[in-house]
Amino acid sequence: MRGALAGLLVLGSVGSGAAFAHAHLKDSSPADGSRLAAAPAALVLHFSEAARLTALTLEKPDGASEKLPRPPAAQLRINVPLPSLAPGAYVVHFRALTADGHVAPGEIRFTVAP
Repeated sequence: MRGALAGLLVLGSVGSGAAFAHAHLKDSSPADGSRLAAAPAALVLHFSEAARLTALTLEKPDGASEKLPRPPAAQLRINVPLPSLAPGAYVVHFRALTADGHVAPGEIRFTVAP
């Protein structure tokens, strides 16, 4: 009896966690923390469910920030062209809005090698 009750509690907690899950970034290109031999032409963000970017900026090696274009509609995979990048460390800052109204902020750091 105790084993069955414990099993139901575990199943209940797993099921309820899935119901409250929010969209999250599954992967990106360039990948977070990557060191690249050549500058990427585009940024690709792959979310767990469709998301709409509400903010997207590129922080350059000198600390200056540049706003990047954002697609107007929610998408699972968002592809954004990048400006020409010189060697150095970059940080992409983003904020995405999901269908359930959850805001998912994040950042991706990558380095373009000399």
